[in-house]
Amino acid sequence: MKGKRQEAKGKGQNSLALIALAFAVLMALPVAFGQSGRPGQDPKKPKPEITPPDTPQPKIRVPENKPQTPPKKKEEEDTIRIDSDLVTVVASIVKKSPIDSLNLTAADFEILEDGVPQEIANFARDAEQPLNLVMLFDSSLSVTQKIGFEKRAAAKFFERVIRPQDRAALFAVSTDVEIIQDFTNRIPALVTATKQLKPQGATSLYDGIYLAADYLKAAQGRRVIVIVSDGGDTTSQKGLLDALRQTQLADSVVYSVFTGNFGMSQNLRDLAGERALETLAAETGGEVFRPKATPGTQSDEVDDLSLKELDKAFASLAEQLRTQFILGFLSTNEKRDGTFRKLTVRIKKDGYKARARAGYYAPKE
Repeated sequence: MKGKRQEAKGKGQNSLALIALAFAVLMALPVAFGQSGRPGQDPKKPKPEITPPDTPQPKIRVPENKPQTPPKKKEEEDTIRIDSDLVTVVASIVKKSPIDSLNLTAADFEILEDGVPQEIANFARDAEQPLNLVMLFDSSLSVTQKIGFEKRAAAKFFERVIRPQDRAALFAVSTDVEIIQDFTNRIPALVTATKQLKPQGATSLYDGIYLAADYLKAAQGRRVIVIVSDGGDTTSQKGLLDALRQTQLADSVVYSVFTGNFGMSQNLRDLAGERALETLAAETGGEVFRPKATPGTQSDEVDDLSLKELDKAFASLAEQLRTQFILGFLSTNEKRDGTFRKLTVRIKKDGYKARARAGYYAPKE
C-alpha cells in the first residue's frame, strides 16, 4: 500500500514538472517569434519609415571613374575650413580707353561686404589661375536653322581660349542635358565635340545651368559658364532662381552669347529669355554678348556674315577672360549663418570699372 502511494506521488510530481515545462515553453514563444520578425513582434519597436519618392531632378549623363576622396586628417580639415571661409571674387576690368594699362595691384582695388570694407588677402591675375569652363550649347529644335555656323564659332572659341593649364567641357542642352565632352585641355577633342551637336527636343536651359554649376564646384581656379542660347526655357525642372543660386554657391561667372533674332521686332524675340540671361550675368559678374546674327539658312553669304558676327562676340568674350583679376578676403562678419551678403568691387584709379558678382552665400555650420 505504501509502495502504491509513493508511485502515485512520483507520477504527480512528474505531471507537475511537465506542466511547468510546457508553461515555460509557451511563455518563451512570443520572444522567439519577436526576435525572428514574425507575429509577436515587440509593439514598442518603431515601424520602418516609408521613404517618399525623390523629387524629379535634372537628367544628365554623369562622367565615369570619378576619383575617390581619401579621408582627411585634422590638419587638412583645418586648412579646408580656412579655405571655405575665404571669399573669392573674380573681377573683369572695363577700361574707358583700350590703350589704358592693366597693370593694377591689390592696392588699386576695394571690396565692400554689405557696405563694410574688407582687407584683400589674395590677389592674382588671370594668367596665374587656371580656367575651368563649361559651355552650355542650346541644341534644341529651335536652333536648327543656325546650328551650323554656331558650332563653327564655338570651335574657334575653344581654339582661341584654352591653354594647357585650362579645362573645358561641352554640354548639349535640349529636353535633357548631356555631357558631349568631359573636362579636357585637348582642343582637338573639344572641336570634335562641337561637331557632334545636333538639334533635337525642347530646351531645359535652367537645368543645364544648375548642373553646370554643380559640375564646376570641385574645380580649382576660375569657374566660368558660357551659354550659347536665346535664353528660352520650356522643359526645365529647375527655375531661374534655382539656377542662379547654384551658380552663386559654386562661385561661377556666367557669360552668354545671345543667339536669338536680335534686332527683330519684340513680337518675334524671346524677351523673357533675354532678361534671364541678363540677370544671370549681372548677378555673377559676367556679360551678355549680342551678335547681329540672322535666323540662318538664308544663303551661304548671309550665313558667313552671321558666323563673323558670332566670331566677334566670342572674341570679345575671350578677351574678357584674359583680363580678369582674382581677389580673396576673409570676411569681418564671422557668423556662419548661410545668409546672402552683398558685394561691391571698386577700382580706385580713374578710367577703370570692375565687373564682379553681386554677392555670395556665407558658410554655414
